[in-house]
Parts: sequence; structure tokens; C-alpha cells
Amino acid sequence: SSSSSSSVAAAPSIDSVEYRGNPILVSPPGNNGWRESLLKRTLPNYVIMFDPDMAFVRQVEVFKANNPQHPLKVYFLMYEQSVEQQKYLSSLKREKEAFEKLIQQKAHLVVPLDVDRANSMLQAEPADGFVSPSAISTRKGAGHDRKGPTPTVIVDIREFRSALPSYLHQGGIQIVPVTLEVGDYVLSPEAAVERKSVSDLFQSFQSGRLYNQIESMCRHYKSPILLVEFDESKSFSLQPVSALTGDISPANIISKLVLLTIHFPQLRLLWSRSPHDTVQLMMILKHNHAEPDASAAATIGLEDVGEDGETVQGNNLQSQDLLRRLPGINSYNYRTVMSKVTNLRELCTLSQSKLADLIGNKNAKTLYEFLHAKPPM
Repeated sequence: SSSSSSSVAAAPSIDSVEYRGNPILVSPPGNNGWRESLLKRTLPNYVIMFDPDMAFVRQVEVFKANNPQHPLKVYFLMYEQSVEQQKYLSSLKREKEAFEKLIQQKAHLVVPLDVDRANSMLQAEPADGFVSPSAISTRKGAGHDRKGPTPTVIVDIREFRSALPSYLHQGGIQIVPVTLEVGDYVLSPEAAVERKSVSDLFQSFQSGRLYNQIESMCRHYKSPILLVEFDESKSFSLQPVSALTGDISPANIISKLVLLTIHFPQLRLLWSRSPHDTVQLMMILKHNHAEPDASAAATIGLEDVGEDGETVQGNNLQSQDLLRRLPGINSYNYRTVMSKVTNLRELCTLSQSKLADLIGNKNAKTLYEFLHAKPPM
């Protein structure tokens, strides 16, 4: 009776035992650091897993890799088709998917081909008097005490709602606020930038506003640029890698950008991780280019009123569109034709040799044959 009334002692937790002189590790509890030290201390030949844990399995694999000559076998004790087995298989599946996603994202990362050269360039002193915004002291007038002419960027007055104009000023760039009809930033007489945040990019595509903005930039500037500026606190991607497909879809943002560049081949796309990177990009784009004229940039895209009171536009957009669609005329030579030829009638009367002086022999032959081809009967 005394034995029946006595309390039953709890079974002790078994961490490791020996069988015929071989250490056996039995599914040890505890954190990962304690398990790792237990593996090193006991040097087991057998590991028995009652409750399979993915983290501990990987620790055992590392232990075996560090001790390749040490004999080691791992056993799992579980029922087939049990909840424990499904839980373990699910963890394996999640681990595999995580590695596959990591490999795909790494394959699409924008990394310089010559990483050592890129690192050396970043560590070197900036050329051409450029000073990084982080290295500028506000006690020195935002860097305006540098030698040489101060670079100038014309900024649309509506862009001052963002932080970029402030970063440009801190970078030692002279800001000229102007109400612009075409572009958000004018870097030179030939280069204009339309800046979009990621959310604004999606909205502009949805409303169709971006198409009209890019069309206007391509008409009036030789180097139109679309700058997509990302948020530093978010992923540097427009969509997950798993959403990338090989087909063109009107609803896909990447497909929309591809179609935009196909329609406007002279358009350049730039990506920026933060406003700091945008400042550096603009300094690079302004290198060896003339400074923009604020009065000229403000009149681009505006309709002027003539002496007779009628509204006249500096360039006849309909004639310009027709000219650019002619064979032999492309985005590189149509401005030359517009500056040398008064109208389309005069263009049709030019000889092939005069056309060659304007657009080259090959393009001149293509355009001349098109203009003088006999209509089909």
C-alpha cells in the first residue's frame, strides 16, 4: 500500500546516452547555441530525432561538414502520414522556396560588372568638382564655395513639394524655380527629366498622363529622360520577381514600360534608390553639357499669341508628327530637316543629293524613292 500511495517521479530528460561505447544524442531541447555546444562536447556517432527540427538538422549538417572524418548517422522517429511528418515536409518546402526566391532576386540585381572597380570609384575623390551631398557642410553655404561655375538645374515649381530640390541645393546645384509645361527638371538645352515615384508611375500609366508627358518631352528635347525614384525604406523593385513573365500583358507594369520605350525609342529610363542617388545621376548627366536657359525652358510647350491675335505654336506639331513618320526620317535627323526645310512641300521638291546633305545617302535614297514613287494603278 505504501508503494501504491507514493508519488510517481517524473522521468528525467535524456540528452545523450552511450551504446557499446558510441555516444548517442537524443533530440536535445534548448536553443540553437546550446545545441551547437552539445554537439561539439559529446561528438555523437548517432542522433535520434523524436521531434524533427529543421534548425537542428542544419546544425548537424554543419557539424558533419566541419568533421568529415567523424562517423555520424541521424535517425528520425515519426509516424508516416502524421502531423509531425507533414510539418517537417512543409518546413523543407518553405526552405526550398526561400532559396529559389533568393537565387531569382540575386539574378535580377543591378550589380556592376567590375565590382572592384566600382568600389574603387566610390572610395576615390569625386571628379569634376562634384561633392557628395553627405560630405557637404551647411556652414559653407551648401557647397557654393567651390571653384568653377555653379551647375544649374531648372526645376518645375510643383516639384518643390518633394524633397529632391532640397537635396540638389545641398549638393551645390543652383536651383531655378520655373513653371514648366514640359518635364520636371531641365538639365541642359537638350535634356529634360520627368521624375516619377513608384506610386505616381502606376497612377500615370493608369490615367494615360505619362504618355502625353513623354510625347511632349520627345518633341521638344533631344534627350528625354524618365526617372523612377524608389523609396529607401522599400524594396528596389516595381514588382516581385515571381510576377515577372515572358509575355507582354497590358496590365503588367514592366510590359507598359517596354511598350513605352518601343513607342519612344529616344526615351531613356533611369532608376534611383533615393534622392541622394538622384543628385549624383543629375550631376553625371550634366557633365560636359551647356547650362539651361530658364526663359527658354519656360516657353517650351506654351502657345504664343501672334501679332494678328491668333494663337500660333512655335512648331507645327501635326506637320512634325507627319515628318517623323516618313521613311528615312528618324529621331536623330528630323530636327536637322526642320531647321533647314521650311515646310513639307519644299521637302518634296528637294533632289536626292540635297536630301543626302541633310540626312545621309541611305536615308535620302529611302525618302526620295518614297516621295516620288508612282501610285499603284
